[in-house]
Amino acid sequence: MLADGVHRLPSAVEAKRWGAGEGEWFPFRAGGDDEQGVAALADPRWTPARGVVAIGLRTALSLLPASEIGLALTAAHLVRWRRTSRFCGICGTPAIPSQHHKAMSCPDCGHLAFPKISPAVIVQVTRGDQILLGRSRRHPRGAYSVLAGFVDPGESLEDAVRREVEEESGVRLRDIRYFGSQPWPFPDSLMVGFTAVCDGDGTLLNRDHELKDVAWFTADSLPPVPPKYSIARALIDDFARRRGVDPATVPTWRRPKPPDR
Repeated sequence: MLADGVHRLPSAVEAKRWGAGEGEWFPFRAGGDDEQGVAALADPRWTPARGVVAIGLRTALSLLPASEIGLALTAAHLVRWRRTSRFCGICGTPAIPSQHHKAMSCPDCGHLAFPKISPAVIVQVTRGDQILLGRSRRHPRGAYSVLAGFVDPGESLEDAVRREVEEESGVRLRDIRYFGSQPWPFPDSLMVGFTAVCDGDGTLLNRDHELKDVAWFTADSLPPVPPKYSIARALIDDFARRRGVDPATVPTWRRPKPPDR
């Protein structure tokens, strides 16, 4: 965020001019001009330059224009990957950037470590005019979202949808359909969205107690839900729209405000 109140990502030239301590810079392909193809690993001791306010990624996503959200998500994912891939997982030798791949390369045994992507499913489950939402311990007070979870080894995406929903709510599903996807670097996910219909009476049973609460809601009585930049919100807005409710009227949960300038 700039001192004039404008919320946008800095160009590579601006960010390098600010000085990121002992930070490391590396290129990636994210569309746009060359200055957009850069992510940074900044020294954690770095102090923002005058006129610049550093804010967290989740806060930034709610402020950035839509055209820059994908760039921020990509950079965040790559930054974390570089931080967690500094040594070869085979022999422990310090790794270096590969000259031929988007990977970290071991100069000793030649092992390549590509960016880690963890597939996860997220699903809009409906029962007539109701949607199934869960309240995580990580959510703001009173806030809910659609159910989600990571894909286990050996599972198809559809199998993961069935398992996660049944574990967290006891609800069995039918008519599972693909909705869309979104990169989600918290920490390194690819969120794959689905819609599904409750198969049965919808009696709720929180089997694994991962969620604090699960409940059915109608479109005109939704609790606070995730911000607009998330696929979770896209799934909820889709439900509201198909039930004749303007998504603009759906309450959004509150995130911490950016620090004062």
